[in-house]
Amino acid sequence: MLIKKRPFKDGFMTIQLLGLVMLSLIMSGLAIDFAFLYAAQNHLQTAADSAALAATQELYSSIAVDPDDRLADAKDAAADFVDSNEDGLSLASDDVVFGYVNPTTKKYDRLNFKTPTLDPSYSATNGYNAVYVRVRKSEGSANSPLRTIMANLLGISHMNAEAESVALLDQGITSISNGGVRPIYACQAQFNRTMQDGIPQNDVVRVYGQHVEVNGVQNEAGCPTMGSGNWGFADLRNCNSNAVGSSTISDWFRSGFPGTVRAGQCYSTNPGNFIPSIADELDDLIANQVVFPVPLYNSWSGGGSTSQVNVSGFVGFRITGYKSNGNASGRYIEGYFTRYLCNTGCTSTSVPGVTPGGAVVKIRLAYRS
Repeated sequence: MLIKKRPFKDGFMTIQLLGLVMLSLIMSGLAIDFAFLYAAQNHLQTAADSAALAATQELYSSIAVDPDDRLADAKDAAADFVDSNEDGLSLASDDVVFGYVNPTTKKYDRLNFKTPTLDPSYSATNGYNAVYVRVRKSEGSANSPLRTIMANLLGISHMNAEAESVALLDQGITSISNGGVRPIYACQAQFNRTMQDGIPQNDVVRVYGQHVEVNGVQNEAGCPTMGSGNWGFADLRNCNSNAVGSSTISDWFRSGFPGTVRAGQCYSTNPGNFIPSIADELDDLIANQVVFPVPLYNSWSGGGSTSQVNVSGFVGFRITGYKSNGNASGRYIEGYFTRYLCNTGCTSTSVPGVTPGGAVVKIRLAYRS
């Protein structure tokens, strides 16, 4: 009887072994699918982080006056980054959301994220200081879900994957790394002109004794008319008609203005011609490739020692050369703008940091899924 039962027992053991082999193959196949999912998840996270950082930087560097336009520019920056750098991925409009992250705790609160702040530093963006970005490969998203390999044998034809990231302006990093604001004024509309192609470094800015030119053009549409006898140097102390001495101007070029200049307030100009004594200071700025903030103005009144401007914001500027000899009216400082730094509510000591080679908005990731 034992002999008769052996074929059945051997067959049963064979089935068990086949079952174990099949299970092992399926588990190995699922491991491949999960490894594929893990790699895809990391790829999506990198895309989400990069897109959030790109959108947040654009939120604060956009030259658009209307806050809604700045938000649109930021959304475009996130979408463009993903489209240009991540093959097969794209963002939907609702994948980019603006909100507020506490700049002190740096913690992302999903429930309160859409609540704008009353901090005037963020008024140009309707109070938002951060951008949430979600990148998905799933059903109902802008991208198809991941197709499975072995899990398809179990009736699982696809897997969903997504990653989330939030970036914000880090108000804790607001120092000017190369000194403070320098005493040069430029018109807001002139800077806007250099940003039309998004590359302000392509445009040559010259500050003369009585005017400023961009690519040889002085009368830019939108720039208020400057009064006579006005030098591009800025008297950043107040809005009174008392000229600054040449030694003080030299100190400001060397180390930056020691006080605070606020957007939305009135300041004076310093009439006169180019001051030859600042040549050493200019040489140092050129040699070290220093990019520093300068105030932009959107209104001008008076002439000579009574001229006044209204500061509308700050922009990065780098000096590349100057002419200090010859006819006084032909002397100038030459350079180019870098990036827009800030406007309403900001001061010369609270604008984002400036580094050699360009102005960089200091942003950080506040949340990653």
